[in-house]
Amino acid sequence: MLINQVTVSVIALLSLKLLVERLLNFANIHHNLLRRNEIPYGFESFVDLPTYQKSIDYTLTKTNFSSLCAIWSFVFDGFVILSGLMPCLVSASAKFFGTQTIGQVASFFLINFLFSLLGIPFSWWRQFRLEDFFGFNRSTQAIFWTDKAKEYLLCFIFGFPIFYVIAWFFQSFPRSWWVWAWAIFFVFQVTMIIIYPVFILPLFNKLTPLPDGELKKRLLNLTQLTQFPISEIFTMDGSKRSAHSNAFFIGLGKFRHIVLYDTLIEQMNTEEIAAVLSHEIGHCKQQHIRTNLIVEGVGSFIGFGILYYLSSSSWFLESFGFQTEYPLVPLILIFSIVISSVTFWINPFFNYLSRKHEYQADHFAADVLGQTESLISSLRKLHTKNLSNLTPHPAFSAFHYSHPTLFEREIALRNSTPNHNHSDA
Repeated sequence: MLINQVTVSVIALLSLKLLVERLLNFANIHHNLLRRNEIPYGFESFVDLPTYQKSIDYTLTKTNFSSLCAIWSFVFDGFVILSGLMPCLVSASAKFFGTQTIGQVASFFLINFLFSLLGIPFSWWRQFRLEDFFGFNRSTQAIFWTDKAKEYLLCFIFGFPIFYVIAWFFQSFPRSWWVWAWAIFFVFQVTMIIIYPVFILPLFNKLTPLPDGELKKRLLNLTQLTQFPISEIFTMDGSKRSAHSNAFFIGLGKFRHIVLYDTLIEQMNTEEIAAVLSHEIGHCKQQHIRTNLIVEGVGSFIGFGILYYLSSSSWFLESFGFQTEYPLVPLILIFSIVISSVTFWINPFFNYLSRKHEYQADHFAADVLGQTESLISSLRKLHTKNLSNLTPHPAFSAFHYSHPTLFEREIALRNSTPNHNHSDA
């Protein structure tokens, strides 16, 4: 057993995170159960009691399932940290692959792959038990397992060369490697935004150009009015896997595409879809993508800086039973476990920023449309069709919700004054 000041401190951090998560989950469950038998004021016009109660049941089931996942993660991470399992795996894989750069990278991917396999049963249960029980699952066993195989293959294709280059910098430039690693990571993030819609998304979903008609004409008119050029509008066969609906932008600049779930088109009328699109355009016009990239870039820069500090501190890895001759692989493996107990506490900040962006995008859409009714109607449909939680506990929402609640968004929209200069949109 590896019991020392460092490992005990890490276990204490993980325990504190688990305790707060459990308290937040308990508060959210209690908060929703108290409201289960009465539709919240203002929602009676668009949701009936059975649907509202089903959304509460869906929320409670997901919350309980997330608690189970958190407990399992805590137990497994604690076992890995205290048992000395990871040093044994790193040592065994090093003997098999060797200690050259490519061998170290292979060791990292093998161990990471083995650990990730333990999460598959939870993903399977979520898809084929939880989501299926509430009528959302439309996937099949073949699709599920094929998707997993594709995900692992893509992680290897993109991750192996990137990690190899980072490992090379680590060995060649021991004082500045982390800056180069951060730059490589950041450039990769930006590159993925461009290549994802062209090479990766089609591997999982079929994208079909939106056929000519009233909807396409309305959406193209909207992009022209907002001076938001796009290359194409696609529909995506989201119903192949789930009944959930959504819409999003992918790509940058001239590579930008609009993607509409086929389930969204089924559930909404033309003006409601136009409102959803206006909201998404608002995110781009308000430079939210750029802001998020900057925030993520700063966060990853700090993360790589911490990695550099820990790599220069032999006591850290030795506390977990590792030899420090080839520290990069064990360093990242341990860091990936510890970092969740740190980022958890700053989630409210990122969620606050995200919710602020949602309000701004809502107001942009209201200005473009010259009214709020279409956006409010579309938000109501998204929440009811997806069985979203209409009444989350405020503390739970702060830690887990990147979007404001429906009630909060409606209040903000009704208190805003749309700019009617775009009422012809």
